[in-house]
Amino acid sequence: MPYSWPFTCFDKEATVPEIRVPAYTLSGGPVGVLLVHGFTASPTELRPLGDHLHQAGFSVSGIRLAGHGTRVADLACTVSSDWYDSVLAGYGELADRCEHIVAIGLSMGGVLCCQLAVEHPIAGLCLLAPSFEVRSRLLFFAPWLRFLIRQWSKSQASIDYYQHHRLFSYPAMPVAALAELYRLIRHVRPLIPQIKIPCRIFMGLRDNTVVPESAFALYNALGSQRKGLVLLPDSNHILTVEPDAPRLFASVLHFVEGLAVINKKRAQP
Repeated sequence: MPYSWPFTCFDKEATVPEIRVPAYTLSGGPVGVLLVHGFTASPTELRPLGDHLHQAGFSVSGIRLAGHGTRVADLACTVSSDWYDSVLAGYGELADRCEHIVAIGLSMGGVLCCQLAVEHPIAGLCLLAPSFEVRSRLLFFAPWLRFLIRQWSKSQASIDYYQHHRLFSYPAMPVAALAELYRLIRHVRPLIPQIKIPCRIFMGLRDNTVVPESAFALYNALGSQRKGLVLLPDSNHILTVEPDAPRLFASVLHFVEGLAVINKKRAQP
């Protein structure tokens, strides 16, 4: 059962939040790419990669997870199933106009994409710094701390980082939402061996949010026969704006193009 929130959420008059960072769609070819951003973040963090893939001819959908891209109080009122429902809605819209779909998720978005890969047909999966092993102990204690602390402010360095890269992210993390993230990770991690589709993992060796070594455990747990792990030596957590971003973009594009060629050959009589 979802954790209950001991504090009052936003007023009934404000149940329709003002969306500061909307989702986006970029029309292209029959292969669609679903982009899923991370916790407290917004579609902005994957937009550079989305533009790169769109320029190569792919259809792109950069979704906005429930409670994100508006205000912190909205995130405090969501649970992990709300975030996954956002993924399913984006997947459904993309499936209506594309023959094949590749899911790409950053951080928590990678966890959500893993769940999607287990439960729905997709052609491939790219996991960018997936948050299966977060460095902060706050995440582990969040299910209990949520009754004592409303939210946890991010460091000024973190806030400055997002502003410098023109990324929209909340300046604080609702502890109730952190508890939901912990719950999501515990739910999805045992499902990893069920993923059989082609998958590629990307991890920055300077990641200070996710333990870089966790990428090896994830790689070994995947049930995919076609899988790869790319280590980015100069990158922190938000891989799309880090020094290794050009290498990331090229590798992701190569992966998606390879899947497109394979599926095209399979479709030929």
